Amino acid sequence: MSLWTSCLICLLLLPTARSQAQQANSNTSPLTVEEVKETSADLPRRLIFAKRDSDLNRAYADVFTILSKQNTCSSFYGGSYLATTVLNSFVTLVRPEPLLREVSFQMDGKPLVIINVAAGVSYRLFAKARVNSNGSFYQRRQDTHKYPSYIGSFGPGTRRARALILLHELAHLIPGPNGGWLIPDDGHNGPQSTANTFRVQQVCQVQLEELK
Repeated sequence: MSLWTSCLICLLLLPTARSQAQQANSNTSPLTVEEVKETSADLPRRLIFAKRDSDLNRAYADVFTILSKQNTCSSFYGGSYLATTVLNSFVTLVRPEPLLREVSFQMDGKPLVIINVAAGVSYRLFAKARVNSNGSFYQRRQDTHKYPSYIGSFGPGTRRARALILLHELAHLIPGPNGGWLIPDDGHNGPQSTANTFRVQQVCQVQLEELK
């Protein structure tokens, strides 16, 4: 694997622990890109994707709506301006793709640290962001099968699960108040990934429960 693709982040779903795992290679130095833009008091606008499937469009719209309001969820992500800015940058990279059944979401490629000097915000992105078309984002569980796995306490293929998947990924992209990211990298670490998922669900529980 080349240096350009050696940083891999995967969201793995382990059936026994309902876990998600995310992997990052710390040997890859991020490329820093500075964005110098005039700031506005207005939030970024919600993006319109004409050629995307309805499930991905709905999940993005749900998360954007949650984060655009002042609540415990948007506060966790640094406020509505930062949260919706990063969400819009991140979601443009997301593509459905068949992956291993254990994988729900995978991000890889050379990491970019985006710095908006004027707005005073920073975050990271990865070149590729793939949501598993055969995983818990799209597929519901049939009978007693182990897959697709639950996302937190939400059943696979539900609006709540889809929104939580995107919120989990978003939390890996935004710096936390004490250094690091909002949730720690959790590569191949089922317990840590499960804890990360439930941490995000905890702070966004009220908003996620409103999704029917």
